[in-house]
Amino acid sequence: MDVILNRGYKFKAKPTREQKEFFMKSFGCTRKIYNYYVDSLYKQLEQQNYKNGFIKNIKYITPAKIKKEFDYMKEIDSLALCNAQIDFKNAISKFNKEYDKKSYSKRSKKREKTLGITPTFKDLKGMPNFKSIKNNDFSYKTNNQSRGGKWNDIKLQNKLLYIPKLKIPIKIIQHRDLPKNSIIKNVTISMDYKGIFYVSLCIEYTKNIEQKKSEKILGLDYSQHDFYYSSEDKTGNYPKYYKTMQDKLKLEQQKLSRKVLKSNNWYKQKKVISKIQTKIANQRKDWLHKESTRLCNEFDAIIFEDIDLRGMAQCLKLGKNLSDNGFGMFRTYCKYKLEERGKQFIKIDKWYPSSKKCNDCGYIKEDLQLSDREWICPKCGSVHNRDYNASLNIKEAGQSLLAW
Repeated sequence: MDVILNRGYKFKAKPTREQKEFFMKSFGCTRKIYNYYVDSLYKQLEQQNYKNGFIKNIKYITPAKIKKEFDYMKEIDSLALCNAQIDFKNAISKFNKEYDKKSYSKRSKKREKTLGITPTFKDLKGMPNFKSIKNNDFSYKTNNQSRGGKWNDIKLQNKLLYIPKLKIPIKIIQHRDLPKNSIIKNVTISMDYKGIFYVSLCIEYTKNIEQKKSEKILGLDYSQHDFYYSSEDKTGNYPKYYKTMQDKLKLEQQKLSRKVLKSNNWYKQKKVISKIQTKIANQRKDWLHKESTRLCNEFDAIIFEDIDLRGMAQCLKLGKNLSDNGFGMFRTYCKYKLEERGKQFIKIDKWYPSSKKCNDCGYIKEDLQLSDREWICPKCGSVHNRDYNASLNIKEAGQSLLAW
């Protein structure tokens, strides 16, 4: 069966001096457009006497009209500016859909406690905020367009990437080939803290995938200590890279606090910290990719519980550990790797009582606490390991959702 797939490829770029200048201008202009919309949003909300709740009836000015106010934006790819507007609209949609629209950020609460500054709607969790050059917001996206059925605005040939507004192609370090007959839909140009440029390609291609019958099925329950607990009675044993490097990172951050703000030594020390944080992130991604690939090769279907990781991080004292292990990224990796292999990725309802339900008799223990790592079923007397019992229930619940 032919299936249309969308995948991302990221390569290191080696731009010329002129290309770097163009990229820096594009970064600044897209950031300017986004901040223009945020400023307009705040003014309109103030006129509406907005305090909290859904954001409605916001008027948008097109990027074309904003360009008339700033002549230097005419040098930039128009699609990059349009994507900044789309990002802003997506930020509002995310605020309306995912946040409670009433809670304030921890930073604003601390500021109220120490300085007596009352939080406003600008401090609501998820509210679109201004982008800053200090936070390394160096990226912009441009799209490919079909002209007569041909996608030639963006193309990759002989390790050279052609994009709009640049006459000379960008040299890239292409460590792997794109799938045959693939179409580049869009490209994101970004720069990291070291000043190294990257190109991220979103491609679309058709692949013939044979659906494999789900014979070997795995249920996975999220475990705070072991990353996951499987229905095979095995744990993930995540190495906890952040915890390993935490003392070193703390020491370097203490050194940064003693430097004069924005001095040369302050910037040098900030790069040291960024290097450590990047290393931790790369180690995490490497482990997650290897573990997800191993499971996707071994099993025909993997079943997860659709737990709200962001909610867990905010409501419980688990935020640091949740951010360290990257379980959400792990689910994403498993999803696309299973789809490429013709296998199934299943999510069960987050309200399903996987931990409270006895896998032997079906009794639900309503008074089960988070601290109860083992419990005895009052009905049948079975002794359960909390996480292992949950993984068995997740597997059982997910089997009814399998398509083949």
